[in-house]
Amino acid sequence: MSTTVDPQKLPQVAIIGRPNVGKSALFNRIVGRRQAIVGSLAGLTRDRQTAEAEWTGARFVLTDTGGLEWDSTESILEQVKIQVLMALETSDVVLFVVDGRDGLTGVESEVALFARRHGVPMLLVINKCDTREIGLLAEAEFSSLGISPAFTVSAEQGRGIGDMLDGLVAVLPEIAIEDDAEAEGTPQVRIAVIGRPNVGKSSLVNALLGTTRVIVSDIPGTTRDAIDTVLERDGRRYVLVDTAGMRKRSKVDTHAEMASVAIAKRRIERADVSLLLIEPHEGVTHQDISIGKEAQESGCGLVVVVNKWDTVDKEEGLSTRFSEYVRHRMGRLRWAPITFTSALEGDGVDALLPLIDEVAAARALRIPTAQLNDAFEQMLQRHEPAGGTTGAMPKYLTQVGVNPPSFVVFASGRGAMRADYRRYIENRLREGFDFAGAPLRIKVRR
Repeated sequence: MSTTVDPQKLPQVAIIGRPNVGKSALFNRIVGRRQAIVGSLAGLTRDRQTAEAEWTGARFVLTDTGGLEWDSTESILEQVKIQVLMALETSDVVLFVVDGRDGLTGVESEVALFARRHGVPMLLVINKCDTREIGLLAEAEFSSLGISPAFTVSAEQGRGIGDMLDGLVAVLPEIAIEDDAEAEGTPQVRIAVIGRPNVGKSSLVNALLGTTRVIVSDIPGTTRDAIDTVLERDGRRYVLVDTAGMRKRSKVDTHAEMASVAIAKRRIERADVSLLLIEPHEGVTHQDISIGKEAQESGCGLVVVVNKWDTVDKEEGLSTRFSEYVRHRMGRLRWAPITFTSALEGDGVDALLPLIDEVAAARALRIPTAQLNDAFEQMLQRHEPAGGTTGAMPKYLTQVGVNPPSFVVFASGRGAMRADYRRYIENRLREGFDFAGAPLRIKVRR
């Protein structure tokens, strides 16, 4: 019998250290893919980022944390400290990463003392030791920290990573194994929180979780990595992904932001439902529509969330009129449900998960063949395509897939079916069946 493990029950391993010592490079090397953003600019990682990893059959959850500047009073760096503290409190093992080329600093001594107070097993990882000679010198210098075991590695080159992982696995706690049947009893929905910078994405994730899991700041572009967080509610499991704000391509001017947007797009492709946050004072911008189309093209369900609704002067019927405005502006994305929230106040947040469940169900909806045939006949009786004998005449409609719902129209005739008739079929399908929030894919074959 195959077995599986709840990710929340796996051993937790945190990577900590000051900025630009190679924590994210080590994270990527261990998980085996380029998930965290890596660059030469200090402070690229701000939130905690997690991923499952495995070494010699041992599985664990790895957490990459923001660079720790111990004596900084800047607001966002204070929050980075809090994130590191939370990682320490919830971790079974800590990988303390230092820079073998820079040598020992006062920050490392303070961090080592602080982390030791938590009583969490700690491995010292001396990174950027690209040669054996650099490694020997660095190991001697960092021995004053009194942390054992210590490993000299090069995350970029992969040097010493195997030995370090062997040492890590040796101190991991044992985990309980459960049957697949038990694990499969918990449905899971992947939710991507998307939108332009500074529309409240991280605040909304925190409001859903009821805890400060993602750093919140009024500085646009605070979230650079895409952060996964598991939420369980009423017997269902949700994986929340807070993505980086996506600006117009012409305004993306740094390597870090380009990488952030690329990661956000990949996460949308893997999501079941996307929450597109918009800001009421700015309304629906061209960039909002562009981001929504990214979700549609990836086959992801879509919900438009008008956040910061508490900042609007309320008047009777305003939400109804604003909903009509949003649908008009969204154009061919008007099928997305619209809801209103205030992430900071908590208003409207409780209604999000039931709405997400409805969209996920619509995305997985399969129409019985008999009902689909009846609906198709009514479509043809109501309106036949233009083009006469030279155009394509639809003969049969069948559903070929779900997630998202996908259909094929079989047609006769020499010409191609016009795009407006395909939109007509889509609109009639939406009228007859509950596809709210789900994109539909309709192809024509002769």
